[in-house]
Amino acid sequence: MKNNILISAISIFSIAIIGLFGCSKELDNKKYPSSKISGRFVYNGQQLQLMGTSSDGNGSNTLQLHQTGPGTWDPGFIKMFSREDGTFTINAYDGDYYLNITPGRGPWVSSTDTIRFNLQGEKSDLVFNVRPYYWLSEYSNTYTDSVLTANFKMDKVVSTANLEKLVIYLGTTSILDITSRVVERSFTNIAPGTVKLTLDLKTLSKTEKDNLKTTGFLFARVGVKTQGVSDLLYTKTVQLSPQKN
Repeated sequence: MKNNILISAISIFSIAIIGLFGCSKELDNKKYPSSKISGRFVYNGQQLQLMGTSSDGNGSNTLQLHQTGPGTWDPGFIKMFSREDGTFTINAYDGDYYLNITPGRGPWVSSTDTIRFNLQGEKSDLVFNVRPYYWLSEYSNTYTDSVLTANFKMDKVVSTANLEKLVIYLGTTSILDITSRVVERSFTNIAPGTVKLTLDLKTLSKTEKDNLKTTGFLFARVGVKTQGVSDLLYTKTVQLSPQKN
């Protein structure tokens, strides 16, 4: 009796394994999509600087890609993420699609814009014109004797927006934002107009200094956060000299 039960269990397990490998072979024969969708986020003709380290797990995708044909499709969408320079790219199969901004994401006024298109090989330069709450421009910086000075212009684009803070992020790679920074310093009660922020790296804690030495490179980026909005708008990331203190 026990032997019969054991033989039955082995047989069921073997059938399951064969079925699994059969499915895997079928899936492996499916070619990876080679067609390409690409575009950018723009304000007044200029690309936005955004968060570059996004995660499927925390729902930080800025875009939703929906396929509507050919054929009948189940409701749903593919999550899409932007790069730090405000561009986005994804490979997909040919077909009919529409692309929309994820509700509640992005450092801009909520947008209901939808771009519909037919993909045949490549669909490029899909542009979302957005209206950010604040805009940072004319950025420049100096880094002398471990003192970082950032100069830029901050415009209040949306009259009802309230500034929560400006931040200087320091990190060890060129991918630098709220999720990948090593050091953060906040500045509040800053009025729109010409802004000057200063950070003396000699005042950092020993732990912060040690953490900034891990790669031998030092990068900085400025961001602006609006009250009630999770995403920041940024300046371009700049590379500084290695931190030695």
